[in-house]
Amino acid sequence: MSDDNFYSEENDSQSDEFSAQPKQGMSTGVKVLLIFLGAGGLCLLLCCGGLFFAVRNMDIKMQVTEKKAEIITIQNEIVDITVPDTFNPKAGVTFSVVGKGMKMALFEPDSGQGVLILMSITVPDDGMIDMEKEFRDSLNNQNQNQNHRQLDITEEKQREFTIKGKKLNFTFAEGTDKKGNTFHQVTGVFPGKSSPAFLMLQIQSDEYNEEEIVKMIESIK
Repeated sequence: MSDDNFYSEENDSQSDEFSAQPKQGMSTGVKVLLIFLGAGGLCLLLCCGGLFFAVRNMDIKMQVTEKKAEIITIQNEIVDITVPDTFNPKAGVTFSVVGKGMKMALFEPDSGQGVLILMSITVPDDGMIDMEKEFRDSLNNQNQNQNHRQLDITEEKQREFTIKGKKLNFTFAEGTDKKGNTFHQVTGVFPGKSSPAFLMLQIQSDEYNEEEIVKMIESIK
């Protein structure tokens, strides 16, 4: 894998329909989602949903798409938000296991030097307090996944936003990757359309526009 781009492979083909398994030629964006769901997302869903049982008893359903219209549909099912035009839809996933659900939409900036993830998980609203920690821990558990950029955080601050009448903190951080490249990271949990939702942005510093990101968060309805 080359570290010159956020993802190493080109989006060289687009699936004709939803698929539960990676297809030959599937872009790295979808592969990253699948790796996340398989290695961390499933554990997150089970832990937050209070589900502990043998894997053989799970009724797991997953659908993956790289089609722009379908990704936007997933995004709209997660939250009403205005994603900046500089971010392009790359991949979407819907995932369910024994009545508990997860949805994820992934966007990339025009430069390809970053990723924006919108994600929701079907758990009670009273789980929102610890939800950001669960989401972030799940992402951090991907340390051995070469497709996930781990940052050494050097600066961090909290910014407060009012979303659906609730005052919520989003974490704005700056850090470096293993090659010393500087990235900005923004994370936060908020009420989605039907369940708690999570936003995570990682983007190279020279592409970062904080005003644009703040406006995006403020657009959440």
